[in-house]
Amino acid sequence: MERVSSASGSRADVLDGLDVRAAFQPIIDLRDGSVIGYEALARPSDGTPPEELFAAAREQGRLAEVDRACRQAALREAADGGLRAPFALFLNADAGALEHEVPELPPGHATLVMEITESALTERPDAVLRSLTALRTHGWGVSLDDIGADSRSLALMPLLYPDVIKLDLRLLSERAPADVARVVTAVGFEAERRHATVLAEGIDSDAQLAMARAAGATLGQGFLLGEPGPLPDPLPEPGRPLRLAGTGGAPDGPLPYQRVTNWRRPTRGVQQLAERAAALLSGQAAALGETGMVLAAPPSDDGTAARARYGELRERIGFVGVLDDGALGGTWTEVALGPGYGACFVATPDGGDWLFATSYDRELVVECALLLMARLPPAPPRR
Repeated sequence: MERVSSASGSRADVLDGLDVRAAFQPIIDLRDGSVIGYEALARPSDGTPPEELFAAAREQGRLAEVDRACRQAALREAADGGLRAPFALFLNADAGALEHEVPELPPGHATLVMEITESALTERPDAVLRSLTALRTHGWGVSLDDIGADSRSLALMPLLYPDVIKLDLRLLSERAPADVARVVTAVGFEAERRHATVLAEGIDSDAQLAMARAAGATLGQGFLLGEPGPLPDPLPEPGRPLRLAGTGGAPDGPLPYQRVTNWRRPTRGVQQLAERAAALLSGQAAALGETGMVLAAPPSDDGTAARARYGELRERIGFVGVLDDGALGGTWTEVALGPGYGACFVATPDGGDWLFATSYDRELVVECALLLMARLPPAPPRR
């Protein structure tokens, strides 16, 4: 969110007598022009810019309260306007606020989808993963919003099992053609793999509409297709319902060493040989640049060269997450993941040697990455 100048007034005043309403922007099926649902956008009744409201809430530690008020206003107005299934209703949420409170689905609701921004994903991926896991257990759909601004999100996207991936055409227009191609290709791959829906937002012109279709989007949103406002009365005839892709992976169960060696026989060797095998994975991830990710659970032995390698990787790739020494029962796990690449190295000490193995099965790699991501220590809350 944009930082608000102090000249705009006291932020303490912004939250006094908080009263918000919702504006609803239609989401259009680009195949037939029908309305499949709406996104609810917060609008403070006193005219305060929404970004100022949320900046003040974060600064004062009241983000969960403001998030709840905006969500309740949107759900109330949607119900009053008769918005029910098969329409979908997209609601925005801060991943940090969802860590503390996961909303229940109201009775007689539309298909409800919670939007999580790309910036939240890259700033606190561990918090986003925990929040999305909790949302799905409560029956919510999940949308990743604003994809296109930060290449690091492409590395994390496979772990989140989104139902909807929103490409922001305005953000993409600011990037080089090669970057746009990389983003669109990664989104298309993930959407096809997980049966997710691609939604292009920021469609404000015929040229952007053509770009949305070329990028593989089946849903669209923007001023060309409909401006935010009250729900229409009567509502339009609904289009085909939004299909949710299903639940995500479970970040629990057997440790990665057991998962990989359940079918792949481990190799025996000295610690230096195991380190060399692990370094091959991170070397591949480093070649992916900002779209690469490495998650690691090193062994308890501080004598490995792994720690120095993780430090170097932080300067070269999008995300590096390291668990405390011995966090996985003394076993050693490293996962490297990015668009078109995935590998998981596992090892365990055995006498004076190590038993180690590597898997390139992407589904197994994602399962192991989920398990490590869910165990990362929570980052301090943003202020």
